[in-house]
Amino acid sequence: MILTRLSRSRCHRVARVLQSYLDGEVAPPTAAMVAEHLETCRRCGLEASTYTAIKTAIMAGGPDLAPVGDQAVQRLRQFARDLSEPPRH
Repeated sequence: MILTRLSRSRCHRVARVLQSYLDGEVAPPTAAMVAEHLETCRRCGLEASTYTAIKTAIMAGGPDLAPVGDQAVQRLRQFARDLSEPPRH
């Protein structure tokens, strides 16, 4: 039970910085923590892979889609922030 709580806590911390991590915008200690977690957490690893694939696909659309791509990336970041917040009851 305690391990599950610790795992969820780590997942929430990773979710808050995942987009910044994937963009290379986090400090080395944070990057190390996220990388270690992504190696052991299938759920977070899948989320990171999905974000990377979406971003790559959007950016591969060419310069005409760059503004749309930037907006989509911002929406994905907001979505990730929303996921990392505790549910409101």
